[in-house]
Amino acid sequence: MSGEGFLHPLAEVFVVPSSISVVKGADGLEHLNRTLTADVSGLRLQGRQDALLCNANGRILDHLILCNLGEQVILVGNHGTGDETRQQLLQGVAWDEEVTVMNADGAIGHLRLLGKAVDRCLVGLGIDPSEIDSQSWTEFGSALISRTDVGDSAITEILVPSVELESLVESLVVNGAKTMDSARWSELRIRLGILERSEMNSSNLPFELGLHELIELDKGCYPGQEIHARMESRGRISRTLVRLFSDLPLPIGKHVSPNVGRITVTSYAEHEGGVVALAIIPNEARELEELVFEDGSLVKVELI
Repeated sequence: MSGEGFLHPLAEVFVVPSSISVVKGADGLEHLNRTLTADVSGLRLQGRQDALLCNANGRILDHLILCNLGEQVILVGNHGTGDETRQQLLQGVAWDEEVTVMNADGAIGHLRLLGKAVDRCLVGLGIDPSEIDSQSWTEFGSALISRTDVGDSAITEILVPSVELESLVESLVVNGAKTMDSARWSELRIRLGILERSEMNSSNLPFELGLHELIELDKGCYPGQEIHARMESRGRISRTLVRLFSDLPLPIGKHVSPNVGRITVTSYAEHEGGVVALAIIPNEARELEELVFEDGSLVKVELI
């Protein structure tokens, strides 16, 4: 069910409604390292790092993709989280530190390009796909390009000045890409297991969503570290994220399953005449192939 047959034969491009912040100042990177869950202290010029911003209870406030440009660091966050994220970042700045946090929501656009033959589109633009990786950002004119690996698939991430966004999308279309709407993106991201604010929010802990790789407990203190360390040492996770397939609607929100207990559907999309969804279920139910909902309907379960 999770094969790549649902990907476009060539490529599709989506304008991602992300929140964009910029951190400037001599102490900016050091400050971010104290604030985020991943070690960003050694992030090289044009380096990329993914990290989480969590609260004191260890719950997720935002997922951030960093781009270090030397004098400033671009932070690409989830849609609708920008103001809160910037406020959280400012709260931890010491009086003698040189750190400025700026709102760049209207200045920088975010594109995602995915499909079975994305490289053909990139080559048509004059971009060498072999220069693009998941650890750095490659310059192409005024744009920055990186790659996000998702299982056996890859997503090309593009940051571009907002004034050039439309022309870049047009260029990608000329070179074979197809634009997608939010409904199509919802289906793709759920099928690929790409998480957004629907999952990465203050209702959930990173380990429940399988985001272990974004947690570095040995890098020094950050908000929520004690909670994360306790969870890792005990090795117990009470909930887990799964993918569900159903012939009937799966409304977002809490449901009760007679055989497993509470299920929380975080997002869903139409798929092949039915619905595909992401949901958080009790961890002890993760090996089940089917769940029974309160109305008696059966849904298929797939681990992410």
